[in-house]
Amino acid sequence: MSLSRRALIASAAAAAPAPALAAWPFGLGRRKPEPPKDGRADYAGGPLRQQIGDWQFEIAKTSASTRLQPVIRDNYEARLTEAVGKMPGVKAITAAVAEPDGSVWTQAWRADEGPLPTRFYWASVAKAYTATAVMQMVAAGQLSLTDTLDRWAPAMPNAAWITLEDLLAHTSGLYSFQADETLRATPGYKSPEQLLAVAAAHPPLFQPGAAWSYSNTNYVLLGQIIAAVDGKPWHEALAERIAARRELEDTVFIAPQAKVEGLAPPAPAEAAPGTADDISTPYAAGAMAASSLDMVRFWRDLLADRLHGPEATRRRFYRLYPMTGVGPGHYGLGAMVSDLSAADPAATDVWLGHSGGLPGAKAVVAYSMQTRAFVAVALTGEGSPEATANLLLAELRR
Repeated sequence: MSLSRRALIASAAAAAPAPALAAWPFGLGRRKPEPPKDGRADYAGGPLRQQIGDWQFEIAKTSASTRLQPVIRDNYEARLTEAVGKMPGVKAITAAVAEPDGSVWTQAWRADEGPLPTRFYWASVAKAYTATAVMQMVAAGQLSLTDTLDRWAPAMPNAAWITLEDLLAHTSGLYSFQADETLRATPGYKSPEQLLAVAAAHPPLFQPGAAWSYSNTNYVLLGQIIAAVDGKPWHEALAERIAARRELEDTVFIAPQAKVEGLAPPAPAEAAPGTADDISTPYAAGAMAASSLDMVRFWRDLLADRLHGPEATRRRFYRLYPMTGVGPGHYGLGAMVSDLSAADPAATDVWLGHSGGLPGAKAVVAYSMQTRAFVAVALTGEGSPEATANLLLAELRR
């Protein structure tokens, strides 16, 4: 399929709208809106984080290039048991640690009897995968980070001024569909077209480039663009570009309304808006499941430049925006940098990774600069994957 705007618009127009949700606005024949007079704006948010040094990337690459060797580690087992004891709301959990020498430990646990789940829901960690596919396309000359959104979705607010880099970095200013109360109160599956229709019905939060705001809308749009470039659904494109290429057999990019074999389902503590959503609704912003071992392998492949070249890897951490309104940390292109000292003044570690969550499921994957190890934790129910990951890494700091 070509990169034609018409192809993407036509597929959007053919989608059937769900009850109680606005119709997809990008109908054929609609005139492209005039760009706003103000256009883009210079960034005026909080200070960017200092850049990560080339030598730090080289150390990470060295740690990620060792051959993985499965091991049994009683100390990790004990720490995972300790973490579960501190989180009575956890229903199931999985964790993996890959040490700098390639020794890799992994374990899963569930509160009730039955077979251990082989896959967990990683929510927004999927954004790292979506960004990887986009950066592969940029490296191949199929896309440019300066391409503007009006090439594919001209009816989105400020489309003429929003770049692919804005979408990847969350500097587009587009409203996040997940914040819409009506959408959150609507149970079941919602298509990408419906999600974007909801987002387009809200005014932008700011001019493109002017600030930072986490928006799932950005990554749904990126999923649509990936589908247009590769001529196949987003989940199939990423399965071929990432999972098959790196033999990640327990990684699934979830097709619309698909059931995932061996999945630990999200387990929210109580019914609330969004808890009755279908797990495939987030699309390229979060519809993926995997084992913790596969997650660690992916993050090692990323920092070892096995998924795209070193220039692309460094570019993803080049401009690091403070994650205003989300929590301590900074955001690059589908990647987070977390200075643990922001939460604990005594801490000195820095994580390169990504976290995610939705009602009843939370996850994190990271490379620890201090220990030079990789860690991944996902859980269902109520608990903190970050605290669990830190408890596991503490074994390497002793």
